[in-house]
Amino acid sequence: MIVSRKLKIINIMLIILIMSLCPSIMAQQIKSDITLRLERLPLEKQEKLRNLAEELEVYVNDYDWTGEYLDEPIPVKIQIILQDKSVSYEPRYSGSFMISNGEDLQYGDKYWRFPYQDGTALIHDENSYDPMLGFINYYIYLVLAWEYDKMGQLMGTPYYNKARLLVTQAKFDATFAYGWEERSEDIEYILSRSNISFRKAKDLFFLGMSYAGEVDSTAQRYCAGALDLLHEAVTDNPRQESAINFLQAHYMECLDLFDRDRKIIEKMILIDPGHAENYRKYLK
Repeated sequence: MIVSRKLKIINIMLIILIMSLCPSIMAQQIKSDITLRLERLPLEKQEKLRNLAEELEVYVNDYDWTGEYLDEPIPVKIQIILQDKSVSYEPRYSGSFMISNGEDLQYGDKYWRFPYQDGTALIHDENSYDPMLGFINYYIYLVLAWEYDKMGQLMGTPYYNKARLLVTQAKFDATFAYGWEERSEDIEYILSRSNISFRKAKDLFFLGMSYAGEVDSTAQRYCAGALDLLHEAVTDNPRQESAINFLQAHYMECLDLFDRDRKIIEKMILIDPGHAENYRKYLK
């Protein structure tokens, strides 16, 4: 259930007060559910890595990623499929990786290469790049940035910048640089001016939905503005998949909010013409 931003601010102020009095209180920021598929590995390595999913969950869930309190931890689902790419002197793996927030964000990546010796402690170290953990950190920061953009205009930028720093660090590791050129292009586009309309649309949409159910038209006004920004985003870049996917994840909320208004549905069709028939069936 979405509460108003005023209530959120009051809650945050109370939490900050409590935490200042009781600094030992630590809030979980990420709640991950990690599935690790090992069936493509030799049986010996399957046995050695059988606890790795649980270890990665602890690595992700128990770390202070933001230094801030969140009302609820951000849900993150990760699926990893490993293949053996070991060399004579070192165990190595390739990974097919999928991460999502279970709602409106999903990334897939098949270009992950890393060394890993079973039993190695998984430790956060921002000053030292690790091909396995640096890759995971990169995608966790992308998810955090995505969610923070929903909380305020461009509030995700610090976390996108952390992801960008990891790209820079990864490029110095020539042995395991595979895939990082593509990730560099991705993060540069996300932070470019071409993507600002979409990022602002996310904030405006969730700001509007925080007013849903109130008697005035505040919710509709903000959400209509969000749709205008989504349209601007796909007009500037017709291949703006993130904007289209975002609409597909939230179009029912818009339909309910605007009582299936024809103009809103027509705007959705302009944003996502590939699903025009799906939207038209809701026309009155």
